[in-house]
Amino acid sequence: MADTSHVRWLYRELPDLVAQGVLEAQAAERLRRHYGDPDMAGSTAKRWAVVLFSIVGAVLIGGGVILLLAHNWDELSRPMRALISIAPLALTAALGAWVLLARTQSTAWREGVGAAQTLAVGASIALVAQTYNLGGRFDEFMLTWSLLALPAAYLLAATLPALLYLMGIMVWAGSVTYHPGSSLWYFPLLAAVLPFLWWSGRANRYHPRPVLLAWMLAITACFGTGFAVERVCEELGARPVVFGGLCVLLYLCGARWWKAAPSVLQRPLQNVGALSAVGLSLVLSYSDGWSGVASSAVNWHSVSSLQDGLQLAAAALVTLAALVVWVRSFRRRVWSEVMLGAVSFLVCAGWIIAGMGDQAVISAFVFNLYLAVLGIGTLVTGLRGRRLGTVNAGMAVLAAAILCRFFDSDLSFVVRGVAFIVIGIGFLSINLVLLRQRQEVQP
Repeated sequence: MADTSHVRWLYRELPDLVAQGVLEAQAAERLRRHYGDPDMAGSTAKRWAVVLFSIVGAVLIGGGVILLLAHNWDELSRPMRALISIAPLALTAALGAWVLLARTQSTAWREGVGAAQTLAVGASIALVAQTYNLGGRFDEFMLTWSLLALPAAYLLAATLPALLYLMGIMVWAGSVTYHPGSSLWYFPLLAAVLPFLWWSGRANRYHPRPVLLAWMLAITACFGTGFAVERVCEELGARPVVFGGLCVLLYLCGARWWKAAPSVLQRPLQNVGALSAVGLSLVLSYSDGWSGVASSAVNWHSVSSLQDGLQLAAAALVTLAALVVWVRSFRRRVWSEVMLGAVSFLVCAGWIIAGMGDQAVISAFVFNLYLAVLGIGTLVTGLRGRRLGTVNAGMAVLAAAILCRFFDSDLSFVVRGVAFIVIGIGFLSINLVLLRQRQEVQP
């Protein structure tokens, strides 16, 4: 965005430029539409400052009240403790109703009250349970808290309760231990927040609120998926298949939803999905990365238990969903999406190969070859389009694959040092050539 002082200077000069015939009136009007009102940037910053201060203020007030009550907590009777425990929840619920009636258009009020109400829910549950010694497990507390926080996000159209909900279900997936299959409920819980993401971004998907929510969703989904399938997919070693499908879904869905994002920060799903897919490929390029699958020595005729069925169903559903999205990219001939989206199917093929016996070396070789093809293909695509970011991405993939192989071998430090220097020279040379070509094209 242009500096507002420069925009104001331009607007002061436009009448003289039009009067002198330097610019036509239509061109001046197009400039005004392009740059917009310079005072809007300041007002937007002020609104976001009010929102942030309202959230911080709500948290500080709640923390101060808790500290004051904690000072005399042991001297209070049980009914008084219960009343005090429920009071913040009742107060924030009343504030929420007032916001819905009188302050629906105020983002500061909605976010502040939503944050306070979400924290009050957790505090009330914990304090009442502690007062009456109700017991219970930590995963039950996190699940109850998260489920009660989500309605606040929908009712108040507040982003912070949705962010806390995503973190809550991620923590729940990592703490649930009473039954292996129960952790798979993480995926329906994750799906429950997707309508809110679509709703918050339907007017402007590049607004900071849906972008921030998408960042949190992508990051917590990676960790939450790992927690959810850790015990379920332990016997057959299907975790790489599920995680590979998730990476592809994040990347391809982000490419659809945020395809015209003007900056890297406004591409949350693409960035997290691409980095996760490349990171998974680097791990699986080692034979040790397939050790869990190879050691299981999958005998498909012996798959009979419920846990085996659950992990096969999870792997099949995620892979099928990735295939549906990937086919559309293939039909549109978007080769960058096609190349990166192939990770899911390669992981599935490598899982089958490695699970049929001691064939982990073959699966690792497939991913070494894939990384080379992905890096070279991305590099060539960037060179043809003269896109410096794409070129650097291709070079980064190639460099990471080569460096991993050097660390994996018994080569001397001299050879490794020379390899690092050659890769660095390649980065600098290609960037200098592209920058020079860009300067030659520009007038």
